[in-house]
Amino acid sequence: MTKTKSCYLTELDVARLEKHASAPGADAKLHDMLDEVLERAVIVDSREIPANVVTMNSQATLIDEASGEQMTWTVVYPPNADFAHGRLNVFSPAGLALLGAKRGERIRFTPPSGTQKVLKLDKILYQPEAADDFSL
Repeated sequence: MTKTKSCYLTELDVARLEKHASAPGADAKLHDMLDEVLERAVIVDSREIPANVVTMNSQATLIDEASGEQMTWTVVYPPNADFAHGRLNVFSPAGLALLGAKRGERIRFTPPSGTQKVLKLDKILYQPEAADDFSL
């Protein structure tokens, strides 16, 4: 049985993610996490990624439908992560769940607290590919 492909990733993002996962001193778990994402990913050229999909460096607004809480996160590579400023490490449970998700979808992940969270991807405020910015 094949797993349904549930997310879209750009070739460039995949190449950079693999580089971070295999960087000297990187946690060995990063490779396993990345393999899991790649198993369910459709990999496309950066110019073909739909504008309603979260890519690396995309900024998105999510809603916790249970509490009504709204949050805005930008999915970034580990060196740029700063949770207090809304820069979410792509290798965190939330970051991996968000990467490749489409607007309107619900993402599920288990944060370090251990209680599964379900957030609705409400808006994509910025996506580099849609903005023709391929350098990020």
